[in-house]
Amino acid sequence: MFFLRIFNSFSGLITVLCLLLCMAFLTGCAGNKSMSSPKSYSGNPVRETDSTSSDTLVVSNEVVSDSLKESFQYDPLRVAEEAETKKSNKTFEEREFNRIKTGNEPPEQYYVHVDNEDSAAAVDDDIWRLFDLAEEYYAMGVIANREASWEEAQYYFEKCLKIMANLDVETDTTLTPEAVKYSEIMDKVVSDYRITLRSLGELETDVTPSVLVERFGNLERKLGADSIRVFGEGTAKVKYDLPIVMNDRVKKSIIYFQTVANEAFTKWLGRSTKFAPLFKEIINQYGLPEDLIYLSLVESGYNPNAYSWARAMGLWQFIASTGRLYGLQRDWWIDERKDPVKATHAACRFLKDLYKQFGSWELAMAAYNGGPGRVKSTIQKQNTIDFWKMNLKRQTMDYVPLIYAATIIAKEPQKYGFNDIVYEEPFRWDEITIDRCLDLKVVAREIGCTFEELKELNPELLRNYTPPNVKNYKLRVPVGKKQKFLAAYESMPSPKETSWVRHKIKSGETVSTIASRYGVSQYAIMAANNLNQRSKIYAGKELIVPVPLDREYEKGSSGQREYVANKSVYVVQAGDTMWDIARAFGTTVNDLRRINYIERGSRIYVGQQLKIPASASKLKEKTQKIPMTYASKSDDQKKSKAASESESKDSVNKYTVRQGDNLWDLARRFGTTTSHIRKLNQMGPSSRIYPGQVLILPGENESNYVIYKVRQGDTMSRIAQQYRTTISRILATNGKTDPDNLSVGEQLKIYTD
Repeated sequence: MFFLRIFNSFSGLITVLCLLLCMAFLTGCAGNKSMSSPKSYSGNPVRETDSTSSDTLVVSNEVVSDSLKESFQYDPLRVAEEAETKKSNKTFEEREFNRIKTGNEPPEQYYVHVDNEDSAAAVDDDIWRLFDLAEEYYAMGVIANREASWEEAQYYFEKCLKIMANLDVETDTTLTPEAVKYSEIMDKVVSDYRITLRSLGELETDVTPSVLVERFGNLERKLGADSIRVFGEGTAKVKYDLPIVMNDRVKKSIIYFQTVANEAFTKWLGRSTKFAPLFKEIINQYGLPEDLIYLSLVESGYNPNAYSWARAMGLWQFIASTGRLYGLQRDWWIDERKDPVKATHAACRFLKDLYKQFGSWELAMAAYNGGPGRVKSTIQKQNTIDFWKMNLKRQTMDYVPLIYAATIIAKEPQKYGFNDIVYEEPFRWDEITIDRCLDLKVVAREIGCTFEELKELNPELLRNYTPPNVKNYKLRVPVGKKQKFLAAYESMPSPKETSWVRHKIKSGETVSTIASRYGVSQYAIMAANNLNQRSKIYAGKELIVPVPLDREYEKGSSGQREYVANKSVYVVQAGDTMWDIARAFGTTVNDLRRINYIERGSRIYVGQQLKIPASASKLKEKTQKIPMTYASKSDDQKKSKAASESESKDSVNKYTVRQGDNLWDLARRFGTTTSHIRKLNQMGPSSRIYPGQVLILPGENESNYVIYKVRQGDTMSRIAQQYRTTISRILATNGKTDPDNLSVGEQLKIYTD
């Protein structure tokens, strides 16, 4: 009996212990309550003891659920691979570990944290290269700001904004890496450009439309309404069909156009004759006031490619969402916001709706600028429908007076001092319907016009081709060229090897796997094919893949790749990731980022040159020597310059400043930067040059240089990356201003020190 009691007690104890163990096991399975920041596979080395820590997340061979995506950094390419492991009954880790073992990877270097930025494959589409170029212009503008070189800063910021204007990135509907990067750059350049505008005297001729209103807002209080300049009586009688008033705010707007914005406004008036007849014809179809054509003048300066800080585009400055609402299509191939005819029809429908809603043209125009919702809520809060009594956003309050001032001046330009206006010819064309894709350069050659003429007549075309996925596309050609086009149409070849290829979808392929195969971003493929995040693709169908002309493809799909560095520099290939490169050379992603000044969140792209840290354990075995060819000099030249070169490594020139010179122009002429000139002449950031001043400027033999011959598909950004220099220095050395103006076969002088 005694032994039975002991046995029963012992059995109870065992039962309790078992229950406790089960509870502990179940608690452990719950996982995310007790686990700190779950992590997935990477190549950053850790000790073997770390691989069993509580931070390790073992990913099963099941497809990741939506809830699990939130608990660790999600990579769609790895999830696709993970799903395929069901066939082989191997987990993600087992496959990765086997792959590492095959590549002779030390077993202690797996099961650690990887950032989805580190595992993002390198892309080779224009968007990311142009982001890089835009950021360099932005950086140069910031430097110019610090040196108080306001005109130079304005030039660089405008160049940056121009590049951003030509990028077809959707920012208001989908959150992609491209959209995030786009918004980041725009926020930075707008913020720093505002600093420039506060310090500028006059505006340059071609400025972003937002600059006009922004600059006026900075100066409005300083412009005296009584200092308006009038030259003569003007015409006997002027008619307006908008409710024009001449109050202090309108007078200050006139003075602003006469002074600070004089050059820009003069050029815009010259463009008015190009579009005014077309605008009036369309406006009359909707029964609207003809003077609304001057709304377009303030919005865009009558420039179809105009771009605002609010991500608006075209002659009437539509943002993407409003443009779609009024029938303006926008994709990788075309942007109808830039088309004079389609955009004017859309603007008329929008303005007509706004007038119907508010019953006042002043409120309708204010709503066109600031949004109908903002105007409606202001009316309710302030209990007034009088625009001149409303307290709206600063830009919207200035917008209507500027339109009235533009209307008053445009009807009598000589009266207000605008005499030297060069008026442009009206916008005219012949229209042809085509049923296949054509190269605009081929069309121009066949009909006897310039490529630039065709682009000007068809501003909605974002590429050098008509859309390949559109039947019955209406192409504009110069007046009188229609018959010549029809005669040559059948013999015109459709592009086969261009900046895009047709890919036939195979079973099991996704947009991400296709993008990885060609070394481009998923966004580029989605944009080129009008796809969104929810779109499905089907085997047997075709996708258009935007690719550069000088790349070889298909090799990105194989798992084997050779990693070879030249003088400790590795050139990124399609499909590479920061993690892959770091692992291949025996270093860490953090060291790779640090030595190449790559911030977290920045992408790498095909053709980019990455310096490999000297501490990399596999650098020597991965390195081969490739000789670099420098510009040769004859023996006679070497002997004649030997003495001067021995005296000073940095020979210099003396230059006497002439009327109209500025540091920025001199820097470009002598292949240097304004900062270097200031340093050579011991000038401060705010120092100014003057006629007769003698400046020391850098000489010809400052450093080694190469002569580079431009090849098909080259960009200035790629060349700068290849020689580890800057775009600005290449432009300055070669007397160029536009980095997009590159010709195949052109020779560039590039300093390599």
